[in-house]
Amino acid sequence: MEKKRFLITGGCGFIGTQVLRELLETPHEIFVIDDLSSGEWTSTSETRVALKVCDIRSEEATKYILEVSPHYVIHLAAQVDVPTSMARQDIDADTNIMGTINMLLACKKIANFERFIFASSAAVYGNSETSLLTELSDAKPRSPYGMSKLVCEQYLSLNKTMDDFPYCALRFANVYGKKNRLGKDVISCFGNKLKNQEAPILFGSGEQTRDFIFVDDVATALILATEIKKSGIYNIATNEQTSINEVFQHVSNILQISITPKRMAPRLGDVYNSCLSNQKFKDATGWEPKYTLQEGLERMYNLITT
Repeated sequence: MEKKRFLITGGCGFIGTQVLRELLETPHEIFVIDDLSSGEWTSTSETRVALKVCDIRSEEATKYILEVSPHYVIHLAAQVDVPTSMARQDIDADTNIMGTINMLLACKKIANFERFIFASSAAVYGNSETSLLTELSDAKPRSPYGMSKLVCEQYLSLNKTMDDFPYCALRFANVYGKKNRLGKDVISCFGNKLKNQEAPILFGSGEQTRDFIFVDDVATALILATEIKKSGIYNIATNEQTSINEVFQHVSNILQISITPKRMAPRLGDVYNSCLSNQKFKDATGWEPKYTLQEGLERMYNLITT
């Protein structure tokens, strides 16, 4: 295996930490940019990993990328909370759009740069009008967060057209797994409430569906994406729909805690149904998700309790 230089933005965060674990099993050089606003360096502090603490929108970040001159950038740093994006569209757009453009422009100055891997989201699709969303399905985001990811994809595509900039945008389904800090995703919220003997909150009927994918499978996909020669958009998903009510039951059963959830009105910006086809990425890389939802949840809670 030829030794390469990888730079991960948001490398101390939820997904970034798992990407680092996988890269540490390779001979590659590893660099991280993270402002530590939501990530923790203690969870990834390895002698082989170089950390630069700064904001992706800063000139400091730009200079660091040029100094490292990576072959690959895996761009994970972002504002990822949908309710926050609804309340503060300016912060969401500044972090996600301007931060991505800053990273993109820096990479364009690197002579031997090979690929920019962008963490996008199923939120770009909005509500599903078909049973299985493909990369050709209409993008109709229902939140500023989803819109920011779509705009970033368009900037990447434009730079590919203008200057042959190599990229892969991976649209993640709903990613779950162990988090070092209090997670805001539905699975983390259910688990945290139940373990504290509190009633979890279910928004709407609970019959809305999501495509849930385990973080380990996402990390593997991000690294494999560096090998794809054709720039473009790829879904990272399981092809399976699960209702929020079913997820709640799974978590309750695994933790062996039974508490009646509190029902609240649907939240503005939330999509009702979401299920993605992963066939394009499977064809390009041979990747397959290793974990079913049950297996991923069992692994998640085993990791938390041991």
